[in-house]
Amino acid sequence: MENKRPFQRCTQCVMDTTDSGITFDGQGVCDHCRNFEKNIKPYWKPQENRFDELEELAKRIRKAGEGREYDCILGLSGGADSSYLAYIAKEIMHLKPLKALWMP
Repeated sequence: MENKRPFQRCTQCVMDTTDSGITFDGQGVCDHCRNFEKNIKPYWKPQENRFDELEELAKRIRKAGEGREYDCILGLSGGADSSYLAYIAKEIMHLKPLKALWMP
């Protein structure tokens, strides 16, 4: 049974009720925006170059995976972002990822 609710668009972004699971607060802000503000934005520092942290993590992963065929798992959707992630993991970070293709 399809739930018909009135069309609504978030007051902060482009998300709307075509996302069947979306919720809105009293100000019309969607749960995606609220999640970003609460769980991502406090830690997101795009102006900082944190490559050293990433390299240190990759170094620990490589060490833990010594002698193994794979040292990490990568989930791939087949889109540009995950394809670029696979490139970075293998060619730049020198990891040995087992690739898992996600298909909805």
